[in-house]
Amino acid sequence: MKKISLTLLAGILCLAASAQEPVSEALPFMQMDFNPSSIAMGSTRIPSAAILPLSGTKLAAGVAYESYMPELSGTQYVSGGAAGTYGKFGASIGFTRGTGDEITGERFTPSEILVNAGLSYAVTPMIAAGVNVKYAKEQLLSNYSNNAVAADVFVAGKLDTFDFAAGVSSLGGQVESESTGKFNLPSAVTLGCGYLYDLNDEICLSARLRGDYYFSGNPAAGLGIEGWYKGMFAVRAGYHYGGESVIPNFASAGLGARIGEFTFDAAYIFASEALMNSFSICAGVRF
Repeated sequence: MKKISLTLLAGILCLAASAQEPVSEALPFMQMDFNPSSIAMGSTRIPSAAILPLSGTKLAAGVAYESYMPELSGTQYVSGGAAGTYGKFGASIGFTRGTGDEITGERFTPSEILVNAGLSYAVTPMIAAGVNVKYAKEQLLSNYSNNAVAADVFVAGKLDTFDFAAGVSSLGGQVESESTGKFNLPSAVTLGCGYLYDLNDEICLSARLRGDYYFSGNPAAGLGIEGWYKGMFAVRAGYHYGGESVIPNFASAGLGARIGEFTFDAAYIFASEALMNSFSICAGVRF
């Protein structure tokens, strides 16, 4: 498995090194984070199907709402999804729809759709691999739209209180437009890890780190921390460095709660000119 993992990562790095820098990247929302527990930690969780067989979760489902860039685009996202495991296999499905402010004088509302399905397999009790295929479409004007199919390919591992994921996200071909030419997708080499520490019987702390290197040549990174009290209430904070990538810089904070099998999460973004006052909320169930 070690040889397979190294071969996969080597191939990913070669793809990134050989990619030509595009003038612009299409469908940037393919790299957006719609999970408030992750957003609150600087968008450091990697939404990869690969980690599912190692998560210990039998079945989980949830719905989320996100107000994104309210001061600029005013886009509202509604998401829903489910994931589960059976033996060494894991599977997930998800759907997100975004709607922007109506274009003045045109009676048209821009929209975005993202649909995904993932499958993963635990090669060993500590290592798993997975693929997530997604379809994205954006309708920017009544007579102009873009769509593409892409994939996330990851290797994930979990050892006691440490976990990691490494792979490539939003890997796909170019988006072609008769009027504006060709654009690349926001593909990136993505690495992430997390560490869990039990401070005492009541307080559990964790930290997450994530790095992305977009094929366009733009790096991004995030750092987040989380604290749980009696496994019932969580406080989170984080920072995301976006640089020139498709996701701007931002700082974030949020809260979480678990009541039996039910989970509730909220995140708020600040310290960002573009994303200021963006927020996300989610309700879910986990077994």
